[in-house]
Amino acid sequence: MADNPHAPLDDRLRAAFEADPRAASRVAREALAARAEVPRRGWFAAASAAAIVCVAAAIALWPSGPAPHVEPAGAVLVGSVTDGLLVIPLPDGSTAITGGESRRGRPDDGYGIVFVEGELR
Repeated sequence: MADNPHAPLDDRLRAAFEADPRAASRVAREALAARAEVPRRGWFAAASAAAIVCVAAAIALWPSGPAPHVEPAGAVLVGSVTDGLLVIPLPDGSTAITGGESRRGRPDDGYGIVFVEGELR
């Protein structure tokens, strides 16, 4: 089996990035000190999250009164028959016209042609 062709490069990299024992102990000490502070922050974050959840649940489940019942406004339409057509004036100022005799070229039941004149709302 042949030797690793990258061995000289590997050795040079290890020598260039060799860790200083004092730096390693300082990094470990700082990491452990930061780890000791985490639970205090964790309890504060957990308490804050729990308070937010409680407030949201109270808002969502708060009993409210029933919605007011609104009676629909009724409209009375009065029309007249003129020349076999039913003419109905509508409250918005437009007029509906329907009726008349059936034509031979009439579409099948359920289909029809509607002519609309004026502004639609």
